[in-house]
Amino acid sequence: MFSILFVLGTYPNYGGTEKVTTVLANELTQKKHKVSIASFEQPRPSLIDEELNKSIDILKLSYPVLKHSNLKLLEEFIIAKEINIIINQWCLPYFVTLLINKARKNHKCSLISVLHGVPNQNKRLLDLLNRKNNTTNLVKQFAYKTAHAAMLWLTGLNLRFVYMHSDQYVVLSKSFIGTFLKLSKISNDNKIKVIANPITIATPNNFNEIITNKEKTILYVGRMDYTNKRVHRIVEAWEEISDKYSKWNLVLVGDGPEKNTLVSYVKSKKIDRIIFEGFKKDAPTEFYKQASILLLTSDLEGFGLVVIESMIYGVVPIVYGSYTAIYDIIEPGKSGFTTPMPYQKTNTVQQIEKLIKNKSLRQKMSKAAHERAQFFSLETIVEEWESLFSLSNSK
Repeated sequence: MFSILFVLGTYPNYGGTEKVTTVLANELTQKKHKVSIASFEQPRPSLIDEELNKSIDILKLSYPVLKHSNLKLLEEFIIAKEINIIINQWCLPYFVTLLINKARKNHKCSLISVLHGVPNQNKRLLDLLNRKNNTTNLVKQFAYKTAHAAMLWLTGLNLRFVYMHSDQYVVLSKSFIGTFLKLSKISNDNKIKVIANPITIATPNNFNEIITNKEKTILYVGRMDYTNKRVHRIVEAWEEISDKYSKWNLVLVGDGPEKNTLVSYVKSKKIDRIIFEGFKKDAPTEFYKQASILLLTSDLEGFGLVVIESMIYGVVPIVYGSYTAIYDIIEPGKSGFTTPMPYQKTNTVQQIEKLIKNKSLRQKMSKAAHERAQFFSLETIVEEWESLFSLSNSK
């Protein structure tokens, strides 16, 4: 058995990485490993009592990351808990790795760094590209293009540093490896391992009943922001076809800076049968049970937990193929649909209508989606992690 420490920027908190950490930590504890979690900010402490196994210890660090008190606390914790595996869930920026390596320097403790995203994409890079593409001022275009290139270069340096100073390096998709190696200028990929995120919600034991009772609902679940999620695309696609399919509706679950803009747009355009459900603290399993189709039109995703979570409940996903990991999840045309880059509303609308018009196709793809999602079951993913622990500990 191993003594494992997860390190995050913020925890406990709502978010994909935080949720994955909670689920993995709980399951590893069930398998008799000793598990702890360290974070530099603890915005929602009530989640510890609500979601985390009582035996899991929490180490409260604080900003700035590299201050001496953090180093002292972390090293003392490594000694006291006899930590032999550290999983760095915040491996960008580089200085988190720097802190961890100082703390473990004199101790037999392996470091596994996990990149929770696409190597050459993040919100800052995407924002600079959007700014460049949305201005006609040539000077500004040049400035944004230069800033993007500089930030991409710095990202590559960060990736390289963390990789070189870790014992193992995990990416969420095999398709990320080539991009990572090119950007980081790493030639030896022997440390890279691929472990996908697991399904973080309870899987249904009455799937046949669920698929029989599916409603004529199209679903979006997630944060509502413009920069990466682009939820307005979903609203605009529905606007185009809502009058044709009066028995169908669109449900949007989530909150964020774009929500008020979307609500105003729907009212001004008098678009029918759109329901804004807002943020839900609990897992949206009831929405997954009811929905027939899931839409995701993001410009930026790392893995897309909502996709596999909806699929395990037989929701057929239609996803904009802006990130390569989606092709690890969906078998296009079998367990869901992907639409090509660059984004075009007509592609999304075409796939929605294909499913709306053909119930037998929906049901066939619903079953295929459920079967495909089981490749990402918690049990399967934890077994992969345990194999990596054994490999790291043997070196």
